Parts: sequence; C-alpha cells; structure tokens
Amino acid sequence: MSFKITRTISNLAALFQYPKIKNALGQNRNLFFFFPSWSFGGAERVHIDILNLFKDRNPLCLITERSKSEGFRKEFESAAEVVELGRWAEKKNYKAHLHKRLARTINAQPEPVVFGWGSRFMYDLIPFLDPHVRVIDLIHNFTDDGDGIEFYSLPYVTRIEKRILVAKSIVHQFEELYKAKEIPEHFLGRLQVIHNKIAFNNDLPKKNYNGVLKVLFVSRNSPEKRPDVFIKTAKLCYESNLQTEFQMIGDFDRNEISVPPNTEIVGEVHDQAVLTSHYAKAHLLMLSSYRESWGLVVFEGMKYGVVPIVTNVGELSTYLSIEQQNGLIVPNLIDEDALALVFKENIEFFCENRQALETFSNSAFKTMKKLTNNNSEFDNSYKKLLST
Repeated sequence: MSFKITRTISNLAALFQYPKIKNALGQNRNLFFFFPSWSFGGAERVHIDILNLFKDRNPLCLITERSKSEGFRKEFESAAEVVELGRWAEKKNYKAHLHKRLARTINAQPEPVVFGWGSRFMYDLIPFLDPHVRVIDLIHNFTDDGDGIEFYSLPYVTRIEKRILVAKSIVHQFEELYKAKEIPEHFLGRLQVIHNKIAFNNDLPKKNYNGVLKVLFVSRNSPEKRPDVFIKTAKLCYESNLQTEFQMIGDFDRNEISVPPNTEIVGEVHDQAVLTSHYAKAHLLMLSSYRESWGLVVFEGMKYGVVPIVTNVGELSTYLSIEQQNGLIVPNLIDEDALALVFKENIEFFCENRQALETFSNSAFKTMKKLTNNNSEFDNSYKKLLST
C-alpha cells in the first residue's frame, strides 16, 4: 500500500475518532494530563502512580504520541479517561484545530491544572491557555542530543509554574542550562524534587544462592540503556563457563538481536505478577546505562533481594555501595567492551562468593524496606501540588 493511501486512511480514521475527543472535552473537570505514550517503561509506571492519586476526580489523560505497544494501557484507563490523539497531534491543521478546541475547554474551568511529561503537543498548547491555568511539567531525565524536551520547553519557562524533577542531580543540569540560555536565575526556584514511588508489600523471596546465577536486564530498547553491554557481558560469562543465565525484559525483538546461548530474550512483560516472578527468581540485576536520573528498575529489583550491579549514573551512588553491601557501582566507561569486562568481573565475584551474594541480597531488601517509608511523601507532594 502506497504512503499516500496509508496517510489518507489514517486521516479518515482520525476524523471518525473526533466524536470521542469532542465528548471527552465536553465534560467539566479540572485535571488534564499529557503523556507521550502508555508503552513499557519506568516513566510510565510513575505516571500511573500519579494518575491513581486523582482517579476519583476523573482526570483527562491525553496520549500525544504513538505507543509502540498496548503496554500499560489498561492501567492508564483504570485511573483516568484516556484518549490517544494519533493524527490529531501530528497533522498540522488537525493539531491547530485541537489546540484551540482543547484550550477553550481548559480555559472554561475555574481552577484547571495542566500536567505532563515529554509532550511537545502540551508545550505547543501553552500559548492558547489563559493566565489562570496552572501549568506544571515533570522531567525524568535530560537527553543527549540537545533536542530533548528540556530544550524544546525553554520558550515556556516563564509560564510553567512548577517543574518536578525525580532526582536532585537534574537540578544542577537545569542550573547549567538556564545559565547558558540566559534565563533569569529566579526561575530555578520553580524546580521541585519529588522522588519516585516504590510499592513495597512483600517479604524477601526464598532464593537458591548456590545454583545458577540469574542476571536480569529490565529496560526499554534505547541507546542510553546500552543493551549491547549486557549481551557482551553475557557472552564473556559464557566463554568463561560461569554458572550464569541472563534474561532481557523489555521491547527487544528476538528476530533482530543475536544473543549467546546463556541468554534469553523474554520480551515485554506487562503483567505485574509475571514480572514479580522474574525478580523473585533472579539474583543480580545489571544496569549499564550511560545516563539515568533515578533508575527505578534498580529499586524494583531490590524489593525482591535482587542485587544491583550498576554504572555510576544519576543518584544511584547515594543508595548503593559496597560498604552497605547492598549493590555494586562500576565506572561509567565509554568503551563498551571494557565496561562489559568490568561487569563480568563483578558477576564472577558473586559466582565465587555465594555467602556474599546472600548477604548483599538481604541488605538490598532491607535498604528498600527503609526507602519505601518515603512513599507517603510522593503521595502527599503530588496531592498538594495538583490540588485545586
């Protein structure tokens, strides 16, 4: 089918979708959320946690980009009225119409709040909003190419009432960015750090610390996560005959990625019970990212006694250390072959020191038990922030 025919069909489908959008905009409500997708990922889990705090207020959640899969769609829809915009956020004249229609709805509310992450559609909407509309955005991380949302949103800094950051390390990045772009320093006062929420309602699973070590990689398939380092590490362990099994959980295509015999590509896992089962059986979790803000997956694993071996990124060194015996931090090397070797050496340490593995596993679990006492801070901070 030609591109022109495909695009025509897509445009017609969008027109048939408009009554649903119009109906959603016809209801009175004061909370409007904007997120790019409901796909698999730590950011999306955080967005679900936020939406769940306000489900009794029937918020409207607009998905402004194409989701790669059904992902967490059900979780989003159980917490809010959700509309996937599709072509209405892409085609120039459709988008222009929807911005004006959406602005009329929001401006008509007495105390409206617009909240979002990573949505260019949301930032483009801001000029149409009246002064009484509160605009708040969320920043999970900075990008690498100078074309990320932190740059795209710069023209709207004066209009954004609060910018929520998930880690203190991002504050310094904004300080440098604002200084470079000559944005007045007082706008830094609008930055607020709210750490992500970690659900914790389980006991430490029983694990066999003397058998084959199971190593997890839970991530989306994107360059900053460096999945190739995980695969190279698995290959080194296989060549060294280490008692290890590796599993990749995320949007990894079995037909496109070549892995050694000791590695399984699980794919995406959306069922929380299934994901929990993987954590319960695992011993180690690798995070090979060259940048992270908080690394939610690390803490999710620690709830189940999974020992993290991670690059020194974000704020992970604040929570993990060999002294606390709850995880290992490795240098954030640029050379992926050298980094894979470092990971392999750390995995080998646990293969040869099973008592240390059990000690680290117990300490990781205890660390999480302490950290999750801060979950009420997440709830209270967002409730206060988005109150009307």
